[in-house]
Amino acid sequence: MFELTLLGLHAVRGPDGRELPSLAAQPKRFALLAYLAIAGGEGYHRRDSLAAMFWPHLDQFAARRALRNTLYHLRVALGDGVIVARGDDAVSIDGSALTCDVNKLSDAVRAGRYDEAIEWYGGELLAGIHFANSGEAFEEWLSHERREVSALVMRALRGLVEREESSGNLTAATYWARRACAIAPDDEGWLRRAMSLLHAGGETAGALRLYETCARRLATEFDAAPSAETNALAARIRSGGETPSARVEPVPQPTDLDSPRTHAPRAEDSPAVRPADAGVPVPAARRAARWKRASLLASALGAAGVLAALGAHAASARHPTTPAQRTRVLVTVFDNRTGNAQLQSLGRMTQDWLASGIMRTRLVDVVDPRAALTLRRANTDTTGNLIALARRVGAAMVVSGSYYAANDTLIFQAGITEARTGRIVRVVGPILSSVRTPVAALNELRSRVMTALASSVDAHATQGLVGSEEIPLFDAYQLYVEGYDAYWHGNGARAESLFLQAARRDTGFVAASIAASAAAANYSDCPLVDSIARVLDSRKQSVDRVGQLSLRIESARCHGRNDEMLQLALERADLESNTSSDKITVAAAALWANRPAETVRLLEPIDPAVDLAWSTDTTHMDYWGELAEALHRLGRYREELALADRVPAAAPLARAWMRSCALAALSRPAEVLALLDSSLALPPEPAMYNGLAPSTEGRPQYTVTAGWVANWVSRELLVHGDTAASRQAAMRAVMWYRSRPIEERSTMEERLVASWSLEMLGEYPEAERIVRQLLADDSSNVDFRGELAGLAVESGDTALADSLDGWLAAQPVARVGWSASVYRARVAALAGRSADAVGFTRDALNAGAWPLWIHLEPALATLRTRRDFVALTAPRN
Repeated sequence: MFELTLLGLHAVRGPDGRELPSLAAQPKRFALLAYLAIAGGEGYHRRDSLAAMFWPHLDQFAARRALRNTLYHLRVALGDGVIVARGDDAVSIDGSALTCDVNKLSDAVRAGRYDEAIEWYGGELLAGIHFANSGEAFEEWLSHERREVSALVMRALRGLVEREESSGNLTAATYWARRACAIAPDDEGWLRRAMSLLHAGGETAGALRLYETCARRLATEFDAAPSAETNALAARIRSGGETPSARVEPVPQPTDLDSPRTHAPRAEDSPAVRPADAGVPVPAARRAARWKRASLLASALGAAGVLAALGAHAASARHPTTPAQRTRVLVTVFDNRTGNAQLQSLGRMTQDWLASGIMRTRLVDVVDPRAALTLRRANTDTTGNLIALARRVGAAMVVSGSYYAANDTLIFQAGITEARTGRIVRVVGPILSSVRTPVAALNELRSRVMTALASSVDAHATQGLVGSEEIPLFDAYQLYVEGYDAYWHGNGARAESLFLQAARRDTGFVAASIAASAAAANYSDCPLVDSIARVLDSRKQSVDRVGQLSLRIESARCHGRNDEMLQLALERADLESNTSSDKITVAAAALWANRPAETVRLLEPIDPAVDLAWSTDTTHMDYWGELAEALHRLGRYREELALADRVPAAAPLARAWMRSCALAALSRPAEVLALLDSSLALPPEPAMYNGLAPSTEGRPQYTVTAGWVANWVSRELLVHGDTAASRQAAMRAVMWYRSRPIEERSTMEERLVASWSLEMLGEYPEAERIVRQLLADDSSNVDFRGELAGLAVESGDTALADSLDGWLAAQPVARVGWSASVYRARVAALAGRSADAVGFTRDALNAGAWPLWIHLEPALATLRTRRDFVALTAPRN
């Protein structure tokens, strides 16, 4: 059977599901086919009447010839049997050979299948259809049919609101009422209905935002204001006084449609058209921390999906379970076809809005949207590339689309493509909004894409897709996506600034505030993290569960509550679609909580080449580094060594570092030193920005160098008891440092690594000289004072050691985190006060210390004979 799409999109699909683009590209042919399909159940249509309707400017003979020619082309495209004739005078459509969405919508409404009816509604009937010399009869017929479709849709929405409200599901009732507002923006009855439902559900801010959006639109487009009744309702909600219950505001009543759907007179009848039914709205569309900590932000930004609120499908009572293996979906950046560069970022906003909403359904898994961004930057964003990317990352479906402008109207259109065949299986749109409010259509677009995806995966799933939210203001959303891109490319300070600007520009944009909190936590700006949480709480703004978890994660992370951070991250990942980005994030949290076995469990199933295609780092060092660290902490050194061999060849320094650590733990020093010798000439690798020290005090992340690797391996060798090989490795680090150009040797980071290496060699005076120079540059730096305190103990300067230890003890945790306790533990261990060293280690871990740093501190290795230290630092699995 052929399927004709007339609502929103214009399309014809054959029995095999493939589209026949040639028909939709011919407006008059398509309009004639649409007329015959909609009126198909009314019998035959006289050729003379059809000719007069579609070719009123021609004489009868020429018009008949044009009709005959058009019918011929339709038969060629559709084959025999779709268009049937009665003699030479009349034609019709065989309803068993061709169906259309208008008739399906009508049948669904009459049968009370309202969810199905709304799914069939894709937009205005024959939106944008135009052909030369269309007659008055056709325009009158089309106007009437559009009113009929609107009435059907509003009746379905009325039924859905009443059904959900009767069952006590205010969230779903509100969702359908807001859909009605979007379809009939001029109907203030529906506006008041939605406001009342929002208020009854505790969404006072949402109700007022809905009112303010309507007021702005009326003022901008019509120089008008909402009615007195609507203003009064808004005033009652704003004042907190008595307001009508959700059921008091009556549902707007469309025309009575219990009888079979009526049509305008056929072409051979009188051209007069019934007046519009009272109360039936006419659509207005034609008016047109370092390496480990840094990864924790990944799932807290943008389309990764923790920032936008939407009701979760899988949590609904109708569908309490989800499939074990969910379909994977790739959502791409929408193409800007407006010719307006100022609207370029709208494509990213659309991707973000769709991906976050789809993720919340939990019916499908969403490929990290950064995969599509990476493709766009590397190639032309063609359909072929998208399909290839989808196949590479294991996505079964691709959501793509574009937006273009017609006068002052923006038109969005989306498609869902099957990755295996490249066939478009669903089309959504066109959906229209004003150029002045470019994001106004995104909620409807998201809802309809979600419904289309759900129906493709589970025919019954669409009933659970409830929930909606306010779209951010365009300029605020623009700042937000710019901030996301800035963070992704390593500019955390700019990202934080942009997120804060977005939050201030639109105070209702909760996602921007949460993103700012995540960026601030990543740079240990705990006062800002706490301030954002207080502001959101004081405003009584609605933050969904995932957003609440994100805020709590940032607070726990910033304040060193690692166990709490892990539990919250696990809960958040469970509420989302548990993407590879989520797993990397939770794996990092597990490392900080000293649960490396959990890290291994999360990371081993991941294939970096497939699951991490979104990353700008093609070597995927977050993945390899976290997995290697976890295996090392578990004592699985041979597995760690094998893992190092899998690190991409494009990261030779990282591979050497991981192999050296595993070989050091396996007591193979000759191989370690040979590997270091072959690595000293390797250039720095920016993707490896591991922790320079317990606290970098907001300085830029340190890029790993060959000298840093040699020092790290020196520590590893000493921790495992090989003093001689440790000295050899430290000597290589010092030699590397001394060979550097003077401008590189003068950086704080390289001087600190040099002092560490000199300390490993017992060259305390030279190490102290470097550290004192560093303190002259930054006298309040906890790393420099802590390092000098240890050197003072080793040099026998007890007075200096005690003075510096007192300074460390006086530093508030809010300023220095766990680093001061680590240095105090180091001083105590070097001074032989092992019980104090264990106590300070406990303080550091309670403040959120990185367990690997405790493991790598040579001074603390002497405590491994104490049971309390072993119990304190052993992996917790």
